[in-house]
Amino acid sequence: MNNKITSVYIISTLGILTAIGSISIDMYLPAFDVMAGYFKVPLARIETTVTLFLFGMAFGQIFIGPVSDVWGRKIPLRIGLLIYIISSICCVMTNSFVLFIILRFLQGLAGSACQVISRALVNDIYHDNNSTYVFTLLQIIMGISPILSPIIGGMLASEDTWKYLFMIMATVSGIGMVGCLTVLPAGKPAVKIRTLNFNSLVKSYGYCFRHPAFVNYALVRSFSNSAAFVLITASPFVFTKLYGLSNKQFGFVFSGLAIGIICAGMINTQLIKRFDTFKIIKSAIVCQIATGTLTVAGLYLQVSFLVLLVPMFIFLAMLGLILPTATSLYIRAVPSHGGAASALVGTLSYLSAFLITSLLNLLYNHTAYPMVIMMWCCAVLAYFCLRYKKMTL
Repeated sequence: MNNKITSVYIISTLGILTAIGSISIDMYLPAFDVMAGYFKVPLARIETTVTLFLFGMAFGQIFIGPVSDVWGRKIPLRIGLLIYIISSICCVMTNSFVLFIILRFLQGLAGSACQVISRALVNDIYHDNNSTYVFTLLQIIMGISPILSPIIGGMLASEDTWKYLFMIMATVSGIGMVGCLTVLPAGKPAVKIRTLNFNSLVKSYGYCFRHPAFVNYALVRSFSNSAAFVLITASPFVFTKLYGLSNKQFGFVFSGLAIGIICAGMINTQLIKRFDTFKIIKSAIVCQIATGTLTVAGLYLQVSFLVLLVPMFIFLAMLGLILPTATSLYIRAVPSHGGAASALVGTLSYLSAFLITSLLNLLYNHTAYPMVIMMWCCAVLAYFCLRYKKMTL
């Protein structure tokens, strides 16, 4: 097979694996109202299914990364994909909300393998700025998910069709499984002595924590990622209840906001060739703080919904610059422990998202202030983590 065609298949497969976490959330957001009626629970209870999925993603990555460093990438990846497919199908079949929550947690655990190992494989296969370029391409591919997923979700957000959304999740992960079994390289080989215990976990993570560049870039990515999850968690209520959007309108608006991430990702493929990556991240975060401030001010001044969307669009677009660049840099800081590094950052990202979205639920006051203020706070925290200490690779 032609090398260029093979490379396209590899990157496409990695993109699908990376996007599974996003698809698992974005696709069913427009169906929250319908699901609340189906399970006969308040809307706030449906929002907890996002939080528990995030917790599963955070918890699973603690172990998957070091396991993939010891046993190789493909075995845990295939197991994770298989469990994800089964749990997605079971979400279609269940009528119990308690069981549904458990299945969502299992989806998160299984999906964590896709997140961790796809990032580690990029570091195994590509090097230096090539890895930054590939991470940016993956961010663009993954950015398609927040565009298409809510639109699909809005179209299927009815009592008769919402369960099809989880069949789509199973299908997408099935396509990822096909790519894993065919074109995806093995990446880092398994070690000769395949032992994994608590001490080895501590040693791997301790190695990562001893590198300031890893710690700082990891925290920058975690807080920036959390800002996106604040919007994901709160936007169904803010957009539909406060601003009166229908489920379909919500899907299109959410998708429109996600387009900025893709556009910024495309721009980033050129920026990394001309500018220092540290300056790219710093400038993007400063822009987030500025647009986040404008969003809070617009909310206070009670500007129209369309006006409010402009700074919000720019804020989210900056993630297309921050996330792939930070991902490349933290993994490059500890190349010998790529799996553990990917797992640790994945855990930090989803754990911070879990904690911040939990705080968001506690601050719920029937207004949009908790959402926009929490997004702004995430950008400020990311900035201080970036400025904390001079980072070198």
